[in-house]
Amino acid sequence: MRRLELLQWTGLLVGALVWAAAHVIGFGTTEARCNAASPTFGIDFRLWEGLITGFAGLVALGAALAASAVLVSTRDVSYEDEPPIGRIRFFAIAALIANVLFVMMIVLYAVGSIGNTPCVQA
Repeated sequence: MRRLELLQWTGLLVGALVWAAAHVIGFGTTEARCNAASPTFGIDFRLWEGLITGFAGLVALGAALAASAVLVSTRDVSYEDEPPIGRIRFFAIAALIANVLFVMMIVLYAVGSIGNTPCVQA
């Protein structure tokens, strides 16, 4: 039971946290690239954005797999059953749906940030 709870919370929270972290770190990469001292540091913007979003996507997929493992382990239970097992299944369903959305948001973020040309005035 303890393992299922750990996987359930991992599946529920990790996708959101890694998506937020990718945005914050990606913003920092953009700011570092657009800084006047950027040539000194030699920051390859597309490489770093690709690494950041690739890692975030893999971790979010891992969170979805954790939620899927909980769903498979609780397949004989309804989410309407008594706690804690019913609650665990309910959160695993929510986590799987949310992680699909987070993976798609990370993919869209990757396409937008890598395809973008930073440091250009409008």
